[in-house]
Amino acid sequence: MSADKEKLIAELVNKGLDGDMDSVNACEDKIIRGKAKAMIMKVKKGTIERPPKPELAANEKIDSKTPESLSKDEMISYLVNKGLDGDMDTVNVCEDKIVRGKAKAMIMKVKKGTLERPEMPILDSPVSSGEPLEDNTQDDDKDTFQKIKKLIYDKFPNSIIENEEGDYIQIKPDEWNELAVWLKSEPSLLFDSLQCQMGIDIGDDNLESRYNLHSMELDHYIEIRIAVPRSDPKIPSVEQVWRIADWFERETYDMLGIEYTGHRDLRRILLPDDWEGWPLRKDYQVQETYHGIVVPKMKEGWE
Repeated sequence: MSADKEKLIAELVNKGLDGDMDSVNACEDKIIRGKAKAMIMKVKKGTIERPPKPELAANEKIDSKTPESLSKDEMISYLVNKGLDGDMDTVNVCEDKIVRGKAKAMIMKVKKGTLERPEMPILDSPVSSGEPLEDNTQDDDKDTFQKIKKLIYDKFPNSIIENEEGDYIQIKPDEWNELAVWLKSEPSLLFDSLQCQMGIDIGDDNLESRYNLHSMELDHYIEIRIAVPRSDPKIPSVEQVWRIADWFERETYDMLGIEYTGHRDLRRILLPDDWEGWPLRKDYQVQETYHGIVVPKMKEGWE
């Protein structure tokens, strides 16, 4: 990591420890933001010392205008531009609910064409001279992915199935519950949030369950995929590891018929308990009647 990035992390850590978490949350580089938050937690726990505040060189200057120093109107314009460029996280972390609400309303009006996009306020960069910070976000993400994959392989060498795509980790179902507990509790991973779990019929007589995990503290992500044969689609449940999996697994069971073994209440959640078949399988055929009621094949008049 470059010296400029290390300096920025130290600056954010000191701001966060001094009560200014807005500056930390406003950092657009998620790798730097995640490392700063992780360091803040470690300093608070006493496992590391607080880093010294970076000193500015003679040819450097402190920001003359940052998001925190903008007027309310300028802040609204700033958030609107961020939201229109796809960065709604910056909008959502704005603590002023009036500014946040006006920004969201303006974003909707711009998208509908009833309002012109406002000009983006000009912000000074943290360092006014020298080389700009390198944008190594994609490389950092790849490095993080490989580190996580290696940790899993070292701990569960018989679980990983090698794949060429590289943006997810394919594993066997056998040790999934044990692996999930470890992913959540391992200090270097701390995947405490199951953001999404879904199923898909991937063809070749296989069904697949996919899990998107996020560490709230370390701010890194991973996707786990588990494929099982259609003839015996069983995967260990993780609803006692991440409680939200209770609903996710029931929906996947309802739509694809994947049985999550160990689930304490595995039953259909969208369809009646006695419905025939699994609607999201590629070979699904809608039953003709349900308790004597004709099942419509076309959604005429529903739209």
